[in-house]
Amino acid sequence: MPEKAPENPSYLKEVARFYFAPDLRSIGTLLYLGVFGYCAIYYVNNIFLALRFVLYIILGHTVLSGTSFLFTGMVFVIGLVLPFLISFYAIFILHRVWDKKTWATYAKWAVTILIAIVSILVIIASDDLAIYAAHQQTMASFMEDANLTGRI
Repeated sequence: MPEKAPENPSYLKEVARFYFAPDLRSIGTLLYLGVFGYCAIYYVNNIFLALRFVLYIILGHTVLSGTSFLFTGMVFVIGLVLPFLISFYAIFILHRVWDKKTWATYAKWAVTILIAIVSILVIIASDDLAIYAAHQQTMASFMEDANLTGRI
């Protein structure tokens, strides 16, 4: 009777095992997961707002509004989507860093801290960029139609 090959766990199970490992390191990884998991949940609404804006452009009368609307809208969509993507990817990149067997522990900690700081700074900057683009005069019609004047 042939023996079964051991089943490889899925990538998500490996990531979950990494974050919830019975290690002292898991205190820091759970804090990291909490921060970036909260950011991912907080910014998931921005994905729907970006889709709403794209549909507003495609279905609305603003298709031929000019290049200023095009570039402002592009900055707005990128500023909306980027915080979610960065926070979501930051959850998975930590597992990749700590999975490297050839790196020393101090290098892994340094890269972890660098990833956390840079990710948070880019999230803040892109959120501010989306707010700045939303307050431009060319975006006023979308902001009024979407009832976002006081929220952004």
